[in-house]
Amino acid sequence: MRAVLLISLAILLQFATQLRAAEPAPIQDQPLEISSGRLEADESARRVTFLDKVVARQGDVVIYAESLSIYYADEKREITRIVAEKDVRIVQGSRVVTGERAEYEHRTGIIELTGHPKVHQGKDAVSGDKITVYLNEEKSVISGAGGSRVNALFHPSEEKP
Repeated sequence: MRAVLLISLAILLQFATQLRAAEPAPIQDQPLEISSGRLEADESARRVTFLDKVVARQGDVVIYAESLSIYYADEKREITRIVAEKDVRIVQGSRVVTGERAEYEHRTGIIELTGHPKVHQGKDAVSGDKITVYLNEEKSVISGAGGSRVNALFHPSEEKP
């Protein structure tokens, strides 16, 4: 269950493209490594927070943020919610997702990215005010707020038939 965030964010990175044909092993079966300048555990709040230049790696997915908080429900430490904040950057191969906040709700299977979220793959990019990924429905929604627009830039393939 500790790998839920990275698994979910890896799926988010795939929303603009299809999954690669050959993955060596499912990401949830790979080790999770988190490094940061500081770790704060708060048992009464059932939260563990990594602070100061957080780098979380699992498989070929890397998440960078200033803080990453993991919330859990009980003594078994089953994850309920994960929040990455400030200068969030998620990298997998040529795909990069940026924003100020990424929040994953385990119960609903929904990831929301806010704070000028943008997805880049190569020269292509999509942005809006909020990117929502519905993991259980395999769909994503990019929305604008207050009259703002969703923007996308797609370049033609450089491959010639």
